[in-house]
Amino acid sequence: RSDQIAKFKIGLVPSRKKQTITTDRMESCGDSDKGSSPACQAISVAPSDCGKCVPLASEIHRGSISGGDTNKRFAECALVEIIHLHDCLRGALHQCKEDVDMLWRKTSIRVDSEVHDLSAAAGLEKSVASRFHLIWSVFQAHSGAEDEFIWPALELKLKPQGGCCFGAKEYEEDHAEEEKLFQQVNATLRRLKGSFRFYQANKSPPSKRSQALHIISKVSSLLKEQIDGLARHLSEHLEKEETHCLPMLQEHLTKEEISSLVGNIMGKRSAELMGKILDLAVFSLPEDEREDMVRHMKNAMAGTFFAKWLDLWTKNKETSLSLTLPSNAVKRKHADVDDSSENDVETSKPKPMRKISFCSTSDLSEMSLRQPPAQYFKLQKSGKVICLYDSSNSNSCTHSLNSAIPLFTNKELSPTYHSKSEQIGPKLGCKHYARTCKLRHPVTGQIFNCRLCCEEVREANGYNDELPVLDRHEVTEILCMRCNTLQPAGPKCISESCSANPRFAKYSCKICNLYDDANIEIYHCPYCNVCRKGQGLGIDFRHCMRCNACISIPDYDDHVCIPQRLQGHCPICRESLFESTAPLRGLSCGHVMHLSCFKLYVLSCRFGKITCPYCKREIPNIDE
Repeated sequence: RSDQIAKFKIGLVPSRKKQTITTDRMESCGDSDKGSSPACQAISVAPSDCGKCVPLASEIHRGSISGGDTNKRFAECALVEIIHLHDCLRGALHQCKEDVDMLWRKTSIRVDSEVHDLSAAAGLEKSVASRFHLIWSVFQAHSGAEDEFIWPALELKLKPQGGCCFGAKEYEEDHAEEEKLFQQVNATLRRLKGSFRFYQANKSPPSKRSQALHIISKVSSLLKEQIDGLARHLSEHLEKEETHCLPMLQEHLTKEEISSLVGNIMGKRSAELMGKILDLAVFSLPEDEREDMVRHMKNAMAGTFFAKWLDLWTKNKETSLSLTLPSNAVKRKHADVDDSSENDVETSKPKPMRKISFCSTSDLSEMSLRQPPAQYFKLQKSGKVICLYDSSNSNSCTHSLNSAIPLFTNKELSPTYHSKSEQIGPKLGCKHYARTCKLRHPVTGQIFNCRLCCEEVREANGYNDELPVLDRHEVTEILCMRCNTLQPAGPKCISESCSANPRFAKYSCKICNLYDDANIEIYHCPYCNVCRKGQGLGIDFRHCMRCNACISIPDYDDHVCIPQRLQGHCPICRESLFESTAPLRGLSCGHVMHLSCFKLYVLSCRFGKITCPYCKREIPNIDE
């Protein structure tokens, strides 16, 4: 007991002051008629000195006790997004704590017969570190959003009223203290990783092995104490927000103001961060709570393309493991396989029919000389990737008898080059993008360099319906121009011949199937559901939920909101603004047009007053 008190004093497990929730506070959170809830009781009692009063799973994961009441209280309010994120953090941290407890039990046994358990503990340490870093990154984004948006908004409302002291500084100090706790745990995890390496490198002589085991056991005990302290601290902090801060927000801000506040927070969340939050939800929440969280997320981001991004993210998540396998792990199966195994190949889409009615005479002659790719890899329903055809294998050269092997013209299989490349010598790609792969049309099965190249073919043939738009999100197969391998869409070529340099481009997006090797910054917006030029949301851009557009951070506060501002057409050239790859120019009234069209428009109005083509308002500061 005295040892435990001493550890609190030296800061291994930071002690917290006893927090008492008064009747008034319980009344403000809606629990006055029910008495103190178990969650409130959990944080109104200070931790005992024995160190055994670590919050139970039900206390850490609030949703299993009082979460239903809290979620109901905020069900019709956009603040429920914060409640769901709190639940994710609680659940994930509790699971991390359970893993650490198991790790501590395994490493506390130091006898020769338990070598196997210690070997399993090394794998458990990697799992703990992975889960911990996921929690840490989500916590940093969440606490940063609260400090930037929520506390200032509440203080701004309470200050003119001369009301009660809100105490934003206290919450910010809590965030700073929790960040220190995360850093301490991270340092201990690094030390534990080094200890396992020391053990594996010193299995003999026995003296070295015993020393390594002693270090692992000591560091594991330290990690357990730190995780317990972090779980207790974070649990108390989240409960305080839900019983004090969020009800005040709901009381003093209108629904529109709260929706705007949550929209500002969501607008800074990148696709990577949204993926991490969803990962936490998948691993930490029960299915019903997870579905409720996703439903509220879709409602909060209504009017954007988030729902479609979420569907594509889920689909890619299911197949991401199979597409990142090393080349020697890819199963090879050839065209002479039996019918029962062929039925396992992914066939969710009907077999495409070749459309050739709009081709010229020269194109028709090429059609008669169609040939298969050098290799053809196919994704199975089970998630495995198999090789259906390999031209270097004589056993698979019966493609003419197997309709599962696609045939292409020499033009489709031939490599093309990027005309804007700055490097010395040719660079694979097209005039739009530098890349080493081509896209297979999800409907017709033809090969195109990119969706813009397909659109040029459609334009040249009068937008014939026989060649539909190439939907970037529906592309499932790509052709490597280096080795001529047709394969499932992914960031790297899975053929062994490209193992030295497998990447198709510096930037690749598994949602848009965009590949670009240019030296420019690109990010994927989960709300536009397309890739944009820039460093990313929360860095140099923010997404406005009302405009449904990404806006640069310096211009965000002063921009004029116009619902769905990019869903129309440019008033000059009448081309779609949302799908355009050309730079856009926002006007002071909020409307948008192509930058090149804007310059031409200004020149045409040089001797008169320049007004917006939409609303006819005068455009000031044209020179700027």
